[in-house]
Amino acid sequence: MYTQRPSTGRLRGRAGELKSILDVLDIAAAGRSAILLVDGARGIGKTRLLAAAEDQATHNGFSLAKARADELPRPPPLASLYAGLGLAPPGVAGGGGAAGQGHMLACLEKLAVRTEKLAARGPVCITLDDAQWADSTTITALRALPLWLAEYPICWVLVRRTVGQDPRIDWLFAEWEHLGASRIALGPLADDAITDVIGDVLSARPDGALLAMAHGAAGNPLLVRALLDGLRAEGGVAVAGGRAQLLSGRPPRRVREVVRDWVMRLSPTARHVLDVAVSLDRSFAVDDLGDLLGWPDEQVRRPLHEILAADLLVPVEKDVLAFHHDLVRQAVADRVPAAVRIALCRQVAGTHRFSAVLAAAAPSRVKMRYPLGWADECAGRPQPATEEWDVLTDGERAVAELVAQGLTNREVAARMFLSPHTVSFHLRKVYRKLGIRSRVELTRASIHRERDRLSRR
Repeated sequence: MYTQRPSTGRLRGRAGELKSILDVLDIAAAGRSAILLVDGARGIGKTRLLAAAEDQATHNGFSLAKARADELPRPPPLASLYAGLGLAPPGVAGGGGAAGQGHMLACLEKLAVRTEKLAARGPVCITLDDAQWADSTTITALRALPLWLAEYPICWVLVRRTVGQDPRIDWLFAEWEHLGASRIALGPLADDAITDVIGDVLSARPDGALLAMAHGAAGNPLLVRALLDGLRAEGGVAVAGGRAQLLSGRPPRRVREVVRDWVMRLSPTARHVLDVAVSLDRSFAVDDLGDLLGWPDEQVRRPLHEILAADLLVPVEKDVLAFHHDLVRQAVADRVPAAVRIALCRQVAGTHRFSAVLAAAAPSRVKMRYPLGWADECAGRPQPATEEWDVLTDGERAVAELVAQGLTNREVAARMFLSPHTVSFHLRKVYRKLGIRSRVELTRASIHRERDRLSRR
């Protein structure tokens, strides 16, 4: 698995976030408690920002207590805070009920006493990374300790990933924000910051192709660094005369490793849906994905919610989604077997009519700058011929004509006073009778039918 190597360079594109760190450190240095809450998606640079906060705190003379919550293996309750404050791991409660409550209070008091002693010598900075994995007892401590120690010069910095949260940590962050804590959300790096990162890593200015590929990371620093490290290691970039020239048109192995780690955290069903989604345009309708899978609407939406929560897809308008990162889309496509790619391409080839509509609706931040490398494999392949529409019933023909006009299943249902489920049922029968497998092929069949009708006049 690719792990980004530590960097001693500048933290690019985070001037506002660094100012927030300085502000809370100044409050603590003046003798008052302060809390900074940091939210961010996977790979967006939360840990690097936290490291910058710790470095600044140390530079300003703060005592530093660094804690990290782990997903696996799960440590004993409060172990991360105890370790951060230099205490031996807490013992395990001998029983439940009052005994358990008494043990927890004793543990909290021990943490408070230790922190008071540190704060008596000068300001203290306590950080917790990956707070989304904190156990319930640690969350209780993070609610109680800042209140108990509000009169001490202590700066608390809590960092969490904003995807798939435990509602308890959601509640903790919301409560502290309501009580006056500072809160920042790390967003993607701007284009100029990405250019600066490339300059830091390669000591050169990127050419247009390299910059376009880097923009496929959608501002995700982990993907950008994996791309640059991978290209350099695999000879995919040449540096000469202060310019970095892209030599390879495919994402390097290190990008694929990052994406594989993200994708493998999904359920098998969600991974399958993601594999199929890469055969569609960069922006695609949920109905089109359902038709390609042959699944009813509800069955498609459950895994899509999981993929959206993982920040791999983003909504661009109602029932229209797009891959958040073009590099992720390319890497997912590369893991799909060639035979499957070609079969899927046959179903969706010729989708320019739909992609043009969706591209106009999609924001520029998800504009496809790095097209799928294997799209040409399927270009120009003949589509299966459609049979005469006479085999359709009146109801099926009406559904087919409306779908061919570009209406979604819900819009067809509203127009015909049917349920979306009934429309999907009719549409599946239309596909079977006409020997087609997608809305695109249905549209093409409708156009051919209309041309034949006009030519016979």
